[in-house]
Amino acid sequence: MTEHLSIGRYALALVALSGAAWIGNWLNVPLFFGVDLIFGSVAVMLAIVWLGVWAAVAVALVGALYTLTLWGQPLAIPAFVLEAMLVGWLYHRRKLKNLVLADLLFWVLVGIPVVAFFYGAVLNMAASAVGLIAIKQAVNGVFNALLAGLILLSIAYWRKQAGTLSLPWIVFHGVLSAILLAGMAPILVDARNQREHHEGMMAERLNDIAIVMAARLSADPDASRRLDYHLSRMQAMFPLATVALITADVETPILAPDHILHVIKPAFPGVHASSQEGLNIWLPTGDFSAVARWRAGYYWVSVPVFDQPGYQVLVEHPAVQLVQRMESQRLTKFALLVAIFLLAIVLAGLISRLLARSVTKIADASQKIAKGVLNGHFKPLASHPILEFDQLSSAMNDMGAELAGSVRVLRDSRGQLEKSVASRTRQLADTNGLLTSVLAAAEDFSIIATDREGIISLFNAGAERMLGYTADELVGRETPGILHDSQEVEYVAKELSARHGADISGFNVFVAEAELGIRQPREWTYITQSGERLPVSLVVTVIRGADGAVTGYLGIAEDISERKRLERIKSEFISTVSHELRTPLTSISGALGMLKAGALGSLSAQATDMVALAHNNSLRLTALINDLLDIEKIAAGKLTFVTRWVDLQEQLLQAVSTMATYAQHQAVAIDLAAEMPAVLVHVDVQRLQQIMANLLSNAIKFSPHGGKVNVSTNVVGTHIRICVSDQGKGVPEDFKARIFQRFAQADSSDRREKGGTGLGLAISKELVENMGGSIGFDSAPGPGATFWIELPCRQ
Repeated sequence: MTEHLSIGRYALALVALSGAAWIGNWLNVPLFFGVDLIFGSVAVMLAIVWLGVWAAVAVALVGALYTLTLWGQPLAIPAFVLEAMLVGWLYHRRKLKNLVLADLLFWVLVGIPVVAFFYGAVLNMAASAVGLIAIKQAVNGVFNALLAGLILLSIAYWRKQAGTLSLPWIVFHGVLSAILLAGMAPILVDARNQREHHEGMMAERLNDIAIVMAARLSADPDASRRLDYHLSRMQAMFPLATVALITADVETPILAPDHILHVIKPAFPGVHASSQEGLNIWLPTGDFSAVARWRAGYYWVSVPVFDQPGYQVLVEHPAVQLVQRMESQRLTKFALLVAIFLLAIVLAGLISRLLARSVTKIADASQKIAKGVLNGHFKPLASHPILEFDQLSSAMNDMGAELAGSVRVLRDSRGQLEKSVASRTRQLADTNGLLTSVLAAAEDFSIIATDREGIISLFNAGAERMLGYTADELVGRETPGILHDSQEVEYVAKELSARHGADISGFNVFVAEAELGIRQPREWTYITQSGERLPVSLVVTVIRGADGAVTGYLGIAEDISERKRLERIKSEFISTVSHELRTPLTSISGALGMLKAGALGSLSAQATDMVALAHNNSLRLTALINDLLDIEKIAAGKLTFVTRWVDLQEQLLQAVSTMATYAQHQAVAIDLAAEMPAVLVHVDVQRLQQIMANLLSNAIKFSPHGGKVNVSTNVVGTHIRICVSDQGKGVPEDFKARIFQRFAQADSSDRREKGGTGLGLAISKELVENMGGSIGFDSAPGPGATFWIELPCRQ
């Protein structure tokens, strides 16, 4: 542990343990008569483990200095120092990590002989006293080693560090502690009860003597002249006791034996103390041990004379006999305690070794099971006499059998698995080759893949040809942002943020709608490596892993430069043709109208029909040209809108009124709902009327003669929905997807039977969306369809 401590912490730990050794020797606990336990060597054992041998020697010296002041002689110092050195050597060099066993070895081999030599040879003490001191110190030392082990065990468990606790160590300390508690408790209780018993007998005896003497004096009428007689009689009956007659207020006895009365006139200074049942004891003061003071003390009692007020009979008795009796019993009990201690150590060691050996055998056998399982078979563990270990062996046998069977099954299936893996590998290689071929062949498309952060991970040959970069220049280094016009990206970011109500910027501009499941192509402008601006149609999709999580994005772009060029040519052609035709067509239509009206004279019936046909076709051609011009303006972004808040009901009444003549001509009724919300809509009035004219004319045109067109409204959130419903054939299923495209009609017969250019709904969609609204339709299987527009509104 010392290698993990800084110098400052090491010094702090050394000072703390030295102080603990001093305090531990000061906190002595009486075990039984004349035998006290001190705890200074607990700190020495902890110092051995935590700080090393020489630090433990220093701690032992500090603790031993207190015994010098306590006992007045330095003979305990060699034992303490040698204990620290030998136990430390056994612990660190011989790897005997059990402090109890290490300390027991010290006391048996070194400690008891050293104590016996110093106390016997130097102090010339009796052999019985030397033996008691040596065994007492040995028991005290081993007990302190047990306490140190329990402290280390508790700290290791509290810190929960892997590998710091061992089963034998835990079992040894637990069993030893349990046996000592169970064995020592009765002995200690009995030792304390014996002193109370002996002192009780002493009190009873002295009280009996005093009471008999007091009774004799009270019964004798001539007691004052016969005091000597009564005292000599009592002294003869009880030769070890001293009987005297005293007064309560005079320290000098009225009558006493020839020898000194120690309680009143002691040979040494002393103090009086009460014990029990009126028993008092006088103890000398001075530099004595507790047992020596007690041995030199005297027990005494006093009893008043019944009919002689102020007089008392005092009886004293030397304590030495009681002390000798207690010492003889102490030796017996201490021998029993030592026997229990040694038996506890032996049992704890045997039990811990038995359990450790059993666990080791099971661990070794489990390793053999593991090797056997790998071979598809194993040798079962033998049964164990201990129930828990036998259950563990049985469970490991069951587990080993299951694993061995599983290994055999796995080995049997390994060949098939290898074949499957080989087949799958070939399939993946074929698929990878096919994918590589597809990417290489797609030279007309730019295919770029990125990871979740936008870093390019794939850049195919088509992208290299289209943009001028090589894959090595961009893969793993750049994002697709390098290929885009920054102003265009900023414009799209604002558009998407407004549409989806979130802040969309950076790489998210390209993938935000793909993450929402929107896969519509969007036109972008790529900037090639040479700086050329290249219009493309880009579709972005999400790449997902096996668990469904997004792993990246795939963008496929098509060069639409040629399409843009053709659209521009077409737009210019339409614009030119429309403007060139519009002026003469207006004149032709006006002239035919005048002929039809008879302004230039009457015509024959056949001529009138021909003029009417020509006039109608000229009007249809004019409408076509107007629609073409509107489409062109919308595509070019040149169509202006003047929006304002207007009353919706007025606008609908005007639209219905405008279409009334056409509806009457087609024999179709227009029904405008009588009740509608009183709201204002934010629109360009001219464009709203154009949209309503398209919807109403289509509804009238496709309704049968005698049919009815319904116009209704209802509020949807912050918008108002205007619905136009007809009673026609409905929208064919295969036409629904392209109904809002330019020049779209259900079939060619519509153009012949119903007329129209196929541009009305396309124009209406553009107009509605430019005013912040939307358009759609509902057409269930069967006759009839409902077209609707939604516009912003307010009350």
